[in-house]
Amino acid sequence: MTQNPFLQLAAPLRQQTADLLRAAIVAMEFKPGERLIETRLCERFDVSRTVVREVLRQLEAEGIVEMIPRRGPRVAILTEKDIRDLYELRGVLEGLIGQLFAVRASAAQCAEVIALTEQIAGSLEHLPVGERTQLKDRYYHVLLAGADNEAVERALRGIHSRTELLRAYTLNLPGRALRSIEEIKLISDAAAVRRDPSAAREACEKHVQAAYEAAKDGFHVLSQVSGE
Repeated sequence: MTQNPFLQLAAPLRQQTADLLRAAIVAMEFKPGERLIETRLCERFDVSRTVVREVLRQLEAEGIVEMIPRRGPRVAILTEKDIRDLYELRGVLEGLIGQLFAVRASAAQCAEVIALTEQIAGSLEHLPVGERTQLKDRYYHVLLAGADNEAVERALRGIHSRTELLRAYTLNLPGRALRSIEEIKLISDAAAVRRDPSAAREACEKHVQAAYEAAKDGFHVLSQVSGE
């Protein structure tokens, strides 16, 4: 069966629009709890209502948008329990990623992790928040590739999507970037240099625990912004 050429062209447009809306939410252009009006989104991104609705469904599946009966979509509001639950699961999964990377990663992947660690150490503190998250995302991408477990990768991507607002805030906390650099150095040393699965798992878990402590502060700030 021949695939509809319109669908082949439309899929990248939907993904591009989803990426733009997600970035706008992370940048607080749309605040937690704010309604997302379809007509305004159509005008802003110059796309059809069909594309906007598909994008909203995608971001709802990611946990960034929530649908409110009789009111429509709004930017999701995380509760304190949501954050605790997400970071507990993230700690388990990232610990497993570190452990698997130490066992399965290629020499080239280890070298890439080490190079990215040096780049992070040299620039993370001085970069704007958006570029910080992009650099850390590149680091995580290599860790996930080296761990070679698609099920864990899918689960982690969902968690990272839901905590994106908090990640953007916590990296901008005074001193957090420096602490994050030291935590990443420990992960890289254990996983990519010494290839020690137990130490890599422990380093990843400690990194997530530190991120959770910062996220709790972020939660209180975002709660005030959203009026919750």
